[in-house]
Amino acid sequence: MEDGRTSDKVLEKIQEKIFSGEWKPGQKIMSETKLAEDLNVSRVSVREAIEKLAAFNIVSKKKGGGTFINDLGPSVYLNSLLPMLILNRDNYLEILEFRLITEPESAKLCAERCDDELIISLEKIYDNMKNYKDDIQKFTKEDLNFHTKIAEGTKNSLIIKINELLMNILEYHQRGLYETLGPKGGICEHKFILDAIKNRDSELAFIYSRRHAERTINDLKKLQT
Repeated sequence: MEDGRTSDKVLEKIQEKIFSGEWKPGQKIMSETKLAEDLNVSRVSVREAIEKLAAFNIVSKKKGGGTFINDLGPSVYLNSLLPMLILNRDNYLEILEFRLITEPESAKLCAERCDDELIISLEKIYDNMKNYKDDIQKFTKEDLNFHTKIAEGTKNSLIIKINELLMNILEYHQRGLYETLGPKGGICEHKFILDAIKNRDSELAFIYSRRHAERTINDLKKLQT
């Protein structure tokens, strides 16, 4: 009898064919029946694997027309990281350390590349943060929106996708930190980052973003001791 591990093995086999280039973007893959025969598994396991690939935007299913390989840009490849990130969602400090490396550079690129419309969006989000300083749940959402918008401003699909994956697992931890320490520090630091981006000062945007990440890490370490 097959279980979820069988469909995961099928998923790995199919991904190997796609990522190795054996199956090309736009190519229609073989039928579920043929795949099941070739891999010596049930059609149910094949179907489950294909559904997962479709959820990760690696393939597209056309009703009555079969399953096709999508064009695989960097952001699509990163979708396969999602299960790993979810499994390790409790290691908040490691995620913050990763943000310490990536977010200052993102802020720097955003200051260099973003358009005026994105700056207006950042200003609105920052205003929302101030308005929601007494509602930690809403405040946290706007905080994460702020960083998501900065990632969009880099105009780099890889940075945008990494940020998207991280934001999906950060909210719970971030909210807990703000509930303990309050939002005052975050409001002040986000203002510095916003002003640097508005002034197109990429170096200051980098510095203030790094200080913000460092302060968050230090606060977390103090709470853990």
